[in-house]
Amino acid sequence: MVPGAALVEPPELNKATPKDLTVELTTVQKEVMISGKKVLAETYNGSLVGPTLHVVPGQRVTLKLTNKLGTATNLHFHGMHLSPKGSADNIMLSAQPGHILTYHLDVPANQVPGTYWYHDHEMCSMNGGSMPGMDMSAASANARCDGTESQIGAGLSGTIIVGDSRASLPKAYRGITAHTLALKDAQISGSSSIVYPDGVLEPASPTVRLVNGQYRPTLNVKAGETQLWRIANEGYAIFYDLQLDGGSFTVVGQDGNPSAAPARVKHLLIPPGGRFDVLVTAGATGSTWLRTLAHTTGPEGDGDSYPNTTLMKVNVQQGGGGAGSAAAGAPSGMATSPQVAGPLPGSEPDLSRKPIAQSRRVALSDDGGNNFWINGKLFDMKNPTFKKPARLGTVEEWTLTNTSKHDHPFHLHIAPFQVLSVNGRAQPPADYLDTVTVPHAVNGVAGKVVIRIRFTDFTGMWMFHCHITGHEDNGMMGYVNVVAAG
Repeated sequence: MVPGAALVEPPELNKATPKDLTVELTTVQKEVMISGKKVLAETYNGSLVGPTLHVVPGQRVTLKLTNKLGTATNLHFHGMHLSPKGSADNIMLSAQPGHILTYHLDVPANQVPGTYWYHDHEMCSMNGGSMPGMDMSAASANARCDGTESQIGAGLSGTIIVGDSRASLPKAYRGITAHTLALKDAQISGSSSIVYPDGVLEPASPTVRLVNGQYRPTLNVKAGETQLWRIANEGYAIFYDLQLDGGSFTVVGQDGNPSAAPARVKHLLIPPGGRFDVLVTAGATGSTWLRTLAHTTGPEGDGDSYPNTTLMKVNVQQGGGGAGSAAAGAPSGMATSPQVAGPLPGSEPDLSRKPIAQSRRVALSDDGGNNFWINGKLFDMKNPTFKKPARLGTVEEWTLTNTSKHDHPFHLHIAPFQVLSVNGRAQPPADYLDTVTVPHAVNGVAGKVVIRIRFTDFTGMWMFHCHITGHEDNGMMGYVNVVAAG
């Protein structure tokens, strides 16, 4: 692979956003170019990074998924507030090879602008059988049944952008340049294909980190310029701990949720499935790097260890007018990002003083092998994790614990949640997420995260699981039944 090419935005699935939108995605195995190297991957519409879907609140989207793979596949619209029933965000749907699956998505009028993503969520395991606790319908003759880990790892994910989050920023930043940065990694075999289907994906093995499907691309910015970066971790398992050498990030949105208290930070820890909308500001002319820092998800021998790796070169060029003067006296490369006052429009309310309808416990554990449990059980489609359902219009408090020796990123479908505390440390009200990392156990003491959830709009099965997709595929998933009020 040849590094250094100019950063290219992911392809667009659509640019216009009419009230009624029809789009098409086709899953197909195809050779793609990764910075000059031909690699066999599984793609949406022939692209290693799936085309970006643009939607707006109140829109009706018809999405036709044509499956040209040798395995069943489907879609999950990660972070979106959509019904888990019918032909919406229903992960029980499945397109067999050669079939077309049509989704009808009614984007709520109150869906906040931000960065989301879509990916395969096929409910079968890598060995060709059903997930633990599930009896899938018979596939067509000779069809594989590859699970979520295999399909995302082979390339099946892409970005969703709702509206334009720049509209919620102070006036000075509403017209700035925005970039989508889809983070993926690829383990490539000697035969120049993504490791799957040649072998088993392994998060701890050496892997090539990619930005928009490119190896160490270059982004050109003007001295003094502020940009919005929409960053999404669209991989199957790996964490990113991002640092912009010499600069900082101003977080204006996380997991699609506008910030109640925008914060200026030096690094962003992004679990699988996590997203950040951030402002960055260029300094004087020069160059620097966006990198992921060395990170471990547990003690040696138990967690995964990822090395310090450069991801994207940022080349600061001479600006003009205000941009050039804004960089006067700043260091070369990146500078301190702007301070933005909150709360931003669309930010979620603080639930810490709201009455609680129910308290629940979600215990994450494993046997050190290939069994991953929630509350001591493998996922069972026929039985919800909790006997007592949740009711629309209520707020619940869940305590998430982790007795294993590696971190688990916990993801809830349908709605975000507020993080109250992590290992006893209170978190700011701005921390509304749809994926939160539950820390590993230390000296026999379980990691613990406390969250609060508002159940609104949709009844049905609200799924939750670890977003290390191999853990999900091997049992670490559950659901709560949500029923109407009264």
